[in-house]
Amino acid sequence: MSKWKYIRRRSLHLRVWCVFIAYYMLPAAYSQDIHFTQFFTNPLILNPAQTGNYEGNYRVGFNFKAQWPFAISNSIYNYHTESPYVDFSFGERKLKSAWFGLGANFVNDQAGDGRLMYRKISLSGAYHQAFDKDHRYVLSVGIGFSYIIRSVDFSRFYFNNQWVDASGFDVSLANNEPVQQESFQMLDLGAGINLGAHVHDQVKLDFGFSILHLTRPKHSFLGTTERLGIRYQASAGITYSLNERISIIVNGYYGYEKKAQEIVAGALFGYGFYQRRTSAADNTLYFGLYYRGKDALSPLAGYQFKTTRLLLSYDVTLSKLVSASKANGGPEISLVHTGTFFQHFGNRKVYCPSFK
Repeated sequence: MSKWKYIRRRSLHLRVWCVFIAYYMLPAAYSQDIHFTQFFTNPLILNPAQTGNYEGNYRVGFNFKAQWPFAISNSIYNYHTESPYVDFSFGERKLKSAWFGLGANFVNDQAGDGRLMYRKISLSGAYHQAFDKDHRYVLSVGIGFSYIIRSVDFSRFYFNNQWVDASGFDVSLANNEPVQQESFQMLDLGAGINLGAHVHDQVKLDFGFSILHLTRPKHSFLGTTERLGIRYQASAGITYSLNERISIIVNGYYGYEKKAQEIVAGALFGYGFYQRRTSAADNTLYFGLYYRGKDALSPLAGYQFKTTRLLLSYDVTLSKLVSASKANGGPEISLVHTGTFFQHFGNRKVYCPSFK
């Protein structure tokens, strides 16, 4: 390969990486938060007030997302996020019209050849108060505490002063960049509120609002005093149950931090079958479509057996990165299971409508 062909190839390689570094690292610098298209499947990340807000005693879930698989490298695992979580509810038998929730969530995120890492472990607690005996209207408040580790390996990046005319980039040379540290830790605090309202046997509304980064922790690899901005998040949803078999869920999410915004909205259609006389459908198929503003369109499909649900979606890139990523946004998977420690509840936490 001639010197000029090599330079053009390396220049193209660098331009592509600069696009992705700018796209990924700059939003991270503003928000430091993970973005799932299936935002509603990881409620502890969305709003600590959702901790313990479900029918049952425990809930376990897992989310996985890969971004731009094979588009900018030979690996599906170069940009990826994993988030397992668990939460419990208790106190409904004694309090009757109220209960508590306690949960834990872990996030692991890796981006690019530089292995930009984001790891967070969070603990959250919530209090849920029903305003009627049937629990049609429930107000929830919650708080979450997080410990975050950020790290990156700068030795894996190419810099201008590492260029050697005769041979190209020599990563063994000092990069002379003003890097003060390759890892740091943060403590963070968030809070939220949520209102669930069964306004009709067939219609349920949900409204939530949360604030993250209340402590505004410092976050910089360069030793500066840059701090996270307070992040405001709002979510809303409506569930319409035509009968015990057919349901439609329309929901959306909005996030704002330091003038950076994110909007995700969409709908799910669920059809249940193999219905027993004493319960709702044991099996449900889901189909849906979600849209992230100016970024991606995500078709979704899934299956639920009793209280275990699996959803699969795929982000099709619509932003300016469509050429570089070849419209290859990436797959996302969520798995959620709820259960109970008791065979029979003395008091139901969530209103259960009847369609008879």
